[in-house]
Amino acid sequence: MKKTIFLAITGLVMATVTSCNQDRDESQGSLSMNPGKQYNESTSRGASNSVDGNALLRQYGSPTRANYTIPYLPSAGNQGTDQSCVAWSTTYAAATILERNFINSNASPRSPRYVYNQINNGSCTTTPGIINGLNTLVSSGACSIEEMPYVQGQCSFAPSQFQRNLASSHKLTKWATVDNTNLQQVKTLLANNFPLIISVPMNSSFGLISASTGWAVTSCESFNAFATPMHAVCVVGYDDNRRAFKVMNSFGNNFADNGFFWISYDLFTQRRSSLGQGSPVNECYTAEVKDGTLPTF
Repeated sequence: MKKTIFLAITGLVMATVTSCNQDRDESQGSLSMNPGKQYNESTSRGASNSVDGNALLRQYGSPTRANYTIPYLPSAGNQGTDQSCVAWSTTYAAATILERNFINSNASPRSPRYVYNQINNGSCTTTPGIINGLNTLVSSGACSIEEMPYVQGQCSFAPSQFQRNLASSHKLTKWATVDNTNLQQVKTLLANNFPLIISVPMNSSFGLISASTGWAVTSCESFNAFATPMHAVCVVGYDDNRRAFKVMNSFGNNFADNGFFWISYDLFTQRRSSLGQGSPVNECYTAEVKDGTLPTF
């Protein structure tokens, strides 16, 4: 039986602790974090399109299924100790899911190493913002993980011209911000195979993930988005019976429920105040890989 999983260790989280670096002790089933460069709101937010909720409903209609997981998911990957959660959530998870659902269901997973090594300043301790990853996927795409394997610690080498050429035919066409407080919009996106890339706080109040809670996060105290370490993950489904969203993490398939956990609807859709009270969802984005599939303004 899997042991209780913590997203943070009480009393050890500091403003300088990284969001992505994970050093899990399997015998304890917990996460601990090593000092590193912080990923916070100030390094991540930027101008973008926003999902047009009205146009989304006109194009796809309201979701009719009570529970849904986007098909053709890759298995949960493992970023190791590199600060690469942004590349795993945007590239390995979201870009792969989009390509498999809109272009080719047999597509190989996209390489997180390809994107991370272009936005990390050559360091395994750099934690770039989500939009850095999304912008790279729009401008240059990503080759497959077979074409540029992910080996922990190999953070300083740039993609070769051959790898860049391979990546150029696997680009996102655009990305957009999502209103995470709009339950219908979030479910409609997921029901039509648009994964969501979100950032969540790595603090002791984000909740206890364990089998006894169904691997779900149901509480989160206030946090300062400019000082609290954040972690990027990918939302891939919903379940009305559980009243929760299914989230793919990047700590391997031994984490929580085969690498996945859940965030309750009530918590996910709370509006966060300027003081950080409310929803743990600090940022929320989606993207398209085929023109005309994602209505934005």
